[in-house]
Amino acid sequence: MLNRKFEAALRQLLAEAETPFYAYDLPAVLREAEAFQRAFPGVRLLYAVKANPRLFLLRTLRERGFFAETVSLGEVFRSYRAGFLPQEVVLNGPVKPPPVLRALKTAGVPRLVVDSRADLERIARELPGAQVLIRVNPDLPVSTHPHLATGKGESQFGVLPKEVPALARLARERGLELLGLHLHLGSALDRPEDFEAGYRVLEELLDELGRQPVVDLGGGFGLDLDLAALSPRVARVRQRTGEVWLEPGRRLVARAGVLATRVWGEKRTRRRYLLLDAGMSQFLRPALYGARPPVLPLYEAAETGVFDLAGPACESADVLARDVRLPVPKEGDALLILEAGAYGASMANRYLDTPRPAEYLWDGARWHLLRPREGYPELFEGERS
Repeated sequence: MLNRKFEAALRQLLAEAETPFYAYDLPAVLREAEAFQRAFPGVRLLYAVKANPRLFLLRTLRERGFFAETVSLGEVFRSYRAGFLPQEVVLNGPVKPPPVLRALKTAGVPRLVVDSRADLERIARELPGAQVLIRVNPDLPVSTHPHLATGKGESQFGVLPKEVPALARLARERGLELLGLHLHLGSALDRPEDFEAGYRVLEELLDELGRQPVVDLGGGFGLDLDLAALSPRVARVRQRTGEVWLEPGRRLVARAGVLATRVWGEKRTRRRYLLLDAGMSQFLRPALYGARPPVLPLYEAAETGVFDLAGPACESADVLARDVRLPVPKEGDALLILEAGAYGASMANRYLDTPRPAEYLWDGARWHLLRPREGYPELFEGERS
């Protein structure tokens, strides 16, 4: 549930701001960041920028000792804009074309995660002497949505464990500085045993490769994962290497953010729908990952009903939640889509020529406008007619 002061501030903002919009509780983000620092002392924490890339948030986390984990050239540039130095940024991802690597040569070269032999060869040609980590695909099943399981053997990420030693030798032969190993099992993982299995794969590789300067254990921390239960497992890996890095993203910001929307109608087919002004253009996770976020009504009514929440797009997938019991609303009543602080605004898109929503941040005392709502003229900027 939301902090009461944040909810009260949201009610005030709704009286002034056009829906849909995103709003973030900065004190909640900082509490989660501090929880990671307490649970994993001595571990380098890298914020996964794709979860929520707003510059204000990036600067705030850097001030508290976080580095940045990125997966695109744009995210690297954004991190630099927020004040991160190249050595405080890691660039991940399966494809780094020559133009990307050449742009980094000019802008500043971050640490790079090698995802394949071809990736390594390009990095060596374009950025000789770069610092790299090798991404390990542990070939393990995990308990999450198939689109979020990045550590399975059939996924497109990393190299299988048996290929790692040869790739490590090749990195040195090509003149790269091998920092160590990288692992990312998947996202929204709530079971410590999923992480345990992946860490065992890395420990077996360390037996073969020897002590490494860095082991990056990636992210994927589910919202209900017990960090205290995972802490001794991370500490055990730390005994085997120079540094351990972790990459929390969604866990830091998801529960701190909401998508505010209003109800503009009710209809019945064979199901009972509430029609909202927010949908898949603003919040893609339900359509993409089958996410079903909690919903909080900001109104009261004597009668309740069970509803599906549909957005304005002409798409059957444009349903943000199903079978939600709510008070029966009037036209214009407001709802909050909870756990929307991660992969909400960062995935918001212009599909159907829909302007992206505004984003606000509450610092515990007042609101800050992080990004204004797009105007319709902005949709056509740069387009030739």
